[in-house]
Amino acid sequence: MHSITREMSTPAEKAMAAGINVELVMDDGLVQAAIVLDTIKNVKLIPIRDDDILLCTYPKSGTHWTWEIINMIVAGKAEYTKHWQNSAWLEYRTEEELETLASPRVLHTHLLPRQLPESVWKLECKIVLVQRNPKDCAVSCFCQDSSQIWKDDAKDTVGFTGSWDDYLSCYQDGYMAHGSIFNYICDWWKTAEQYSICQVQYKDMKQNCVNEVRRMAEYLDRPLPEKTYVEIAEACSFINLKHANEKIKDQTYHFQWQQGTSGYFRNGKTGDWKNYFTVAQSEKFEKIYEAKLNKPFPY
Repeated sequence: MHSITREMSTPAEKAMAAGINVELVMDDGLVQAAIVLDTIKNVKLIPIRDDDILLCTYPKSGTHWTWEIINMIVAGKAEYTKHWQNSAWLEYRTEEELETLASPRVLHTHLLPRQLPESVWKLECKIVLVQRNPKDCAVSCFCQDSSQIWKDDAKDTVGFTGSWDDYLSCYQDGYMAHGSIFNYICDWWKTAEQYSICQVQYKDMKQNCVNEVRRMAEYLDRPLPEKTYVEIAEACSFINLKHANEKIKDQTYHFQWQQGTSGYFRNGKTGDWKNYFTVAQSEKFEKIYEAKLNKPFPY
């Protein structure tokens, strides 16, 4: 009886059974958090401006970092934005909230290309796509989900209560909110073949942030003095940006966690996956990547 039940379970149900403490549902073949389902469905109706800039990432790929950099490029100076990036989160903010943002808006999203408003493509909006080693993404997601507790969570429980093995199994099967990271990469790669998209690698930003800031500025048709690229890279270093987000910025749109948890900024490093993946897990993960994307694992 139990095996039949498991076989009939949806990916959302399997994820919750594995220890995810967020209500998940299926929509359009994807696992989604129930709390944002209506908002996600309405994203396609959100009015897009022709000067909007979209930052597209899979969760834990350097979203806060890159969003701040792009805003500084737009401003032409290394000055932090007033609010957290959540103020411009396409699938979390209402249409009315997004309308209050001054142009050019730097909107960010974890959605797939097909989930975005059609006008994004018709208006040929500027799009920056940031990708990170999916093994590091998996570990970063696990660490956040298994340690963070929302400040006003009545249940007082972390987002994930299972083991690393359980989490990785769900992650590589795509049984997570936002769906499969492999499908995400594949869909965005296909879209990049049709549209002008600035593709950025997290590891390249870590190795030479100034160069990547310059590259994004040139793509956005907003070239700046070399000195400004250096200042932006420094202002957006892990330590400085973590301090700004926690001590300087207006906290209106900041998701609050209970005391003692790391928030969005944990360590900002590359290669942390080696501290979690076994050799067998690493080999299996790479085989899934290569089968899904028909390319060798590049990291």
